[in-house]
Amino acid sequence: MKKWIAQLLMFSCLISVKHNLYAQPMDRATLHELLALDGRNNIMKEENFGIANGYITHRVHYNTLGKISGLFAPPYASSNFLLETRMFGEEIRSKHYRWLPYQVESEGEIQGVEVRANITLLSRSRRVLISYALRNTRAEAVKIPVQFAVAGGLDYIEKWEFQRPTTKTSLQVEVDGSSMTGSNKFGRILIQTDIPNMHWFALGARWDGKIELDAGKEAKFHLVIEMGADQPNHQQLAAILAQPEQAVNASREEYIDRVEELLTKLPRFRSDNKMLEQYYYRSLAVLLTNKWIVPEFALQPYYGSGGVIGGCLGNYLWEFGLPAQLFPLVDPQASKSHIKQFLQIDITRHYLFNPMDGKAGGVWYQVNQDKIIELIYYYVLHTGDVQILREQVDGKTVYDHVISNALFGDDLNTPAKLVDYGDEGENHLELRRGYPYRGIMPDVNGLRYLTYLRAYELTRLAGKPVKELPTRAESLKKLLKQELWSPEHQWFFFESKGKKDIRMTNFMYTLIGTGVFDRELEKGLLSHLNEKEFLGDFGIHSISKLDPAYDQIDIDHGGGGSYVAFPPIICQRLYNAGYREAADDLLKRHLWWGQRLPYWGDSKVANFMGYREDTPLQSDFSAISGAQTILFGLFGISMQADGKLTIDPVLPSLCSEMKLEGLKLRGKQIDIETNANGYTVKIDGKVQQTKKGQPLVVKIK
Repeated sequence: MKKWIAQLLMFSCLISVKHNLYAQPMDRATLHELLALDGRNNIMKEENFGIANGYITHRVHYNTLGKISGLFAPPYASSNFLLETRMFGEEIRSKHYRWLPYQVESEGEIQGVEVRANITLLSRSRRVLISYALRNTRAEAVKIPVQFAVAGGLDYIEKWEFQRPTTKTSLQVEVDGSSMTGSNKFGRILIQTDIPNMHWFALGARWDGKIELDAGKEAKFHLVIEMGADQPNHQQLAAILAQPEQAVNASREEYIDRVEELLTKLPRFRSDNKMLEQYYYRSLAVLLTNKWIVPEFALQPYYGSGGVIGGCLGNYLWEFGLPAQLFPLVDPQASKSHIKQFLQIDITRHYLFNPMDGKAGGVWYQVNQDKIIELIYYYVLHTGDVQILREQVDGKTVYDHVISNALFGDDLNTPAKLVDYGDEGENHLELRRGYPYRGIMPDVNGLRYLTYLRAYELTRLAGKPVKELPTRAESLKKLLKQELWSPEHQWFFFESKGKKDIRMTNFMYTLIGTGVFDRELEKGLLSHLNEKEFLGDFGIHSISKLDPAYDQIDIDHGGGGSYVAFPPIICQRLYNAGYREAADDLLKRHLWWGQRLPYWGDSKVANFMGYREDTPLQSDFSAISGAQTILFGLFGISMQADGKLTIDPVLPSLCSEMKLEGLKLRGKQIDIETNANGYTVKIDGKVQQTKKGQPLVVKIK
């Protein structure tokens, strides 16, 4: 393991020397390339590989040029859509490809003809443009049969939840030369090409044409797809085909604008370890792929738990709540609107809301109450917007919602107790092998400690403090140790129907450094953070490898890896609690995420470079926890309810210098630079130098 880590760090140093992209301010070309992924580094399978632009998304078959499937432009869906390109009767195998959130470029060769195909989502539209460039390397002219296989239906989808919607309604296809329209009562899919004299063979669902190319010559042709309900506008698509490069350039510029806007809200991160930089920026990719601008949606803009290829477009409180510290910096208004939407549904019974109408869906997750209060808490701390606590949502103030959620399952007029979540507690981690984890669970009860303290700070800011909450939190902390801690196992029991058992889940590590455990308990838990139990060469396992419930296939919470937000969050907790060596070790093990995946789905494997493939949730909103860990873990940024900002960077062993530029917090602009000698902080242009290990505390209104 140590040898592998040494090789990894050596590789990162080479990257630092050869590809020092961020040493200078980012120009537009650099911003464009920031999230680009060379296909040679990609480990994501074609089934899960796609692009999205906030209006439309689809799968890209990167092994084959000009092949896409699964077209989703909410509220329209064509899960069975297929467009396949053939030349000389064959698919063109890809020799190389490159991914960007809005575009995939690929190249190949067939029978002496070099082929390039660029698939681009056109800016601010439900349109896809495929651009083909051919070069004849033969010594003679050639006639190239070009064929498109086209299939798929179309539906208007009212509910977007976990699974991708399945299309059930077929299309009536009409072809007029180089234009094809498939329509039904819900809408239409329009396809046009600039190849002349196309012929449609309806029974075979094949669209045929020919390209003639002299020896050594080049040619280009294009195909544009539009999805929606409006009447077909052939003139608009013809205008795109008349100037396709202009359409691609406009999409490129609009994409750069989106990246630049993101990095005016979030700080730019620099380090001499380029893998660490890549990790930071790659974790932010889902802020582009999961952001939707859809008039039919209840919120504008809307951030889904997932998004790429239409998967998990519903908003789950679990996914949305985990990066609660970071998101208010990205989009405070969207943070507020999403919080209020969750408060409008009954989160004691449901875990998501539907983007179309904002109504509730799913069952109750036992972390819901913690997550909604965490979201409100960090929104208020990081924006300074205390007024939200006085605003009305569903007939109650947000303040009242805070109290009711904090005390859910509790009664301040009775002695403190650990909550028994009963059999319904199985919803928490959903283990698949039949081993239970329910009843009085230590992790969820541990979260209640944080919930009480955060709720108290919010009530204090509102001017109506519930003074019993901190006392309740301390009582709960004592009960957790007295009733569930096992000195023999150095772990916590869970208790179901009077019987105690142990389920060693990595969720417990997300509570280290929060105050719910004393040092004795933290060290006991950390004694299991080793390669025999939780650690793998490429991350952390969700359950100890010695636990009988361990299941290699159940990656997210049952074994072979971990839910995507937990490794970074655990690192953040360890850094904040002073366990730097353990934090460094875990961070090193999963830095590969930044290099080998275009975006991060819900789970990553720990004992090899892999990810959970059997899920539509391949672009998980909570992936931004990676960047959150850099800001609030490595740079030790902590905002308190009283307006005190603490900055206490930790320089990891992975690098010798780090820098944040343009952190915006409560209207202040903050730059932080740290190295082995100490660190420098600049707040609104005022510079302060501080020695390593000495926190800087300043008051911000």
